[in-house]
Amino acid sequence: MDELEGYIANAIEKFRKKIAEDKELQKELATEVRHVNVDTTDNEGFSFILDKGEIKNFRRGKHDAAEITLHATTQDFKLLFTGELKPMKAWATKRLKFDASLDDVMKLKKLIG
Repeated sequence: MDELEGYIANAIEKFRKKIAEDKELQKELATEVRHVNVDTTDNEGFSFILDKGEIKNFRRGKHDAAEITLHATTQDFKLLFTGELKPMKAWATKRLKFDASLDDVMKLKKLIG
């Protein structure tokens, strides 16, 4: 497991704890299924499925038809996970890009915020 993969795995564990404790969030995600790509523009990236409040199938590589894709370099993703780069600054400076509906972006913000 490389450094970025470790950061993502830790974020998944934090999400699992958050959803276990937050009944409102559980209700909100009860019917949601989204394929998510973490597109590291300088290597193969990662993907997972957000399936009714559970994260499943975390792996290297990308889903062919993801509803949500985050794009950044491996280094910028690492800086985002360590807090050295703030998400809004990364987005404003185009170091972080995403392909997703506005509704999905707002939900994603809630999940990682």
